This record gives sequence, structure tokens and C-alpha cells, in this order.
Amino acid sequence: MKLPQMNDPFYTFNNSINYYSLLHFAEYGVLSLIPFVKLIHVVIISVSWEVLEIFLQHEWANESGGNKIFDLIFNFLGFLSGKFLIKQYQRKKSISL
Repeated sequence: MKLPQMNDPFYTFNNSINYYSLLHFAEYGVLSLIPFVKLIHVVIISVSWEVLEIFLQHEWANESGGNKIFDLIFNFLGFLSGKFLIKQYQRKKSISL
């Protein structure tokens, strides 16, 4: 049995950002709307999923290490942006009362 491998070496950053990157950003932005979800949950979910993708035998899971790194970055940016926007909205709402 052959061990699963990424299609490109880990250090390759060719095509690391794609339309899935925007999907990652949006998904984790929506996840930030759930009040009990914290950054530690996002870290655990994101890293676990990227590790799991290494072992999945689907074409969509076959990506470079660079893409995996940028997936994580977009996950965190989406979540933190969502939390920031929520905080700004709440602050603005409390000032106007």
C-alpha cells in the first residue's frame, strides 16, 4: 500500500491562492457569527481538515503544501474579519443608543 502524498512538494506555492480561497474566507466569516466559536476551535478545525485532506483519495483534496498554508491563512482571516465586523457593529450600536 502506497502512502498518500501531496501532488506537489510542500514548498511549492504555484497556484496556492484560487477561488476556493475566497470560499474558505466566506465560510469562516460565517462561522464567526456563532458566538461560542472561538479562535482555538477554528485552529483545531482548520488544521485537522488540512491534515485529513492529505489522506483523502479525491481529486479536490490533492493540493500543494503552499495551498494548504494559504487555506489556513484564509480561514483565520475570514474568522477574524467576521469577529472584527461584529465587534464594530456592536460598538456602533451601543454608541447610538
